[in-house]
Amino acid sequence: MTKTTLRRALAGVALVATVGFTHQTATTESATLCSGFVPENNLYIPEGVFTVGGITEQQFNQVLDRLERLFAKDVEAMGDRLKINRLWSDGTVNASAQRSGNTQVLNMYGGLARHPATNIEGFALVACHEFGHHNGGAPKMQSWFGGAWATNEGGSDYYASLKCLRRFFAEDDNAAILKDLQLDPTAEAACTAQFPDEQDRLICLRTSLAGQSVANLFQALRKETSAPTFGTPDKNVVSRTDDRHPATQCRLDTYFAGMLCVAKESEKLSNSDYKSGSCYAPRDTAGVRPRCWFAPTN
Repeated sequence: MTKTTLRRALAGVALVATVGFTHQTATTESATLCSGFVPENNLYIPEGVFTVGGITEQQFNQVLDRLERLFAKDVEAMGDRLKINRLWSDGTVNASAQRSGNTQVLNMYGGLARHPATNIEGFALVACHEFGHHNGGAPKMQSWFGGAWATNEGGSDYYASLKCLRRFFAEDDNAAILKDLQLDPTAEAACTAQFPDEQDRLICLRTSLAGQSVANLFQALRKETSAPTFGTPDKNVVSRTDDRHPATQCRLDTYFAGMLCVAKESEKLSNSDYKSGSCYAPRDTAGVRPRCWFAPTN
């Protein structure tokens, strides 16, 4: 399916999560789906192209099977339905979320899964980010029409590591998975300091692999020369919350914050109060949403 075909197929959808705002259309108009999870790009990785890295179709489906199994009942309890479009044959290097009536839709493309920077952990983070647009709570994207349904880009990144990946990785033998891997020393020290519980620490470390994977993907797509690392936080401070995609280092900082927050996965987020179920200043010294995209309202 090409991008043009997808856009035509989306005709009649009322609300779509885009690059940095919510685009609302009449039901008879064609809805425009912009750049989604990663910066807008023309890269296309079709099936059958050999790459060093990326994940297989089986792994692609295993990640989405687990996400659906773990969260479908939560979505149903809200009165919604979860639909995952598994577009493995589409070489688009991106992912996106949209809402159609009471259906939460995730569009997951094979091109992104096949990108050399993508690993299992990174692809799970992408799926969690798109799910987070629907379920990540405040702050919400603002549109020309006022309040919007979608959690903004930074908020969806934060949700992915704060809530979604914690439940996702809890089913794995993380000690065995991490046993022979070289971990980032900054992330390792921070996870150890934050989580005395072994399982919590291991999930934190596993999430660091996810964050680094997608940060490397952003770097590659943006053709940036400086590598994002856990030890080099973005020093920018915004005066108002930015709904758009944060810069590469800022996004990695957001994953880092989410994975270090001591709020439990079971603590509910709120669509209006960003403090609920999360970490925030001045109460918390670690795990708060980075100021490179987020400006506290009180």
